[in-house]
Amino acid sequence: MSGKATKTHIDKVWQTFDYNNNGILSLAEIDRAVIDVFPQYAKDKPAILRAYKAADASKDGFIDRKEFGKLIDFLGYYDDLFKKFSKIDTDGDRRVSFDEFKKGWSDAGFSINEGDTRKTFDAIDKNKGGYILFEEFCGALAKKKLSN
Repeated sequence: MSGKATKTHIDKVWQTFDYNNNGILSLAEIDRAVIDVFPQYAKDKPAILRAYKAADASKDGFIDRKEFGKLIDFLGYYDDLFKKFSKIDTDGDRRVSFDEFKKGWSDAGFSINEGDTRKTFDAIDKNKGGYILFEEFCGALAKKKLSN
């Protein structure tokens, strides 16, 4: 799925996601429904979690009907980012080392000045763990997008 979801599509998908008809979705319900409705996203658990957190505007831990359209849009958006992240994460450990970053950053479609590689890596690695995590990767791309 790419682009914005239509209201008709969102209404139809809501019925599948809200299988217990209580008007709100937990992360478990979302995870379960994604497998059925959007199987192409099912294996990208970090993208699902990120979409869930981003869509939960009320920060109550649930997605209500008003937030659901954003969830659908965010699923596609974060799935695309997770694919880019996975392209850089060549060993598949769901974190990007400095060597992977050096080799893969441009392969994922991003430009960086060669002399700024370490500085950029360290700026993205917010927790200073020596690796870039998916959440940090998303934050860096959002910041980059806002500055453009």
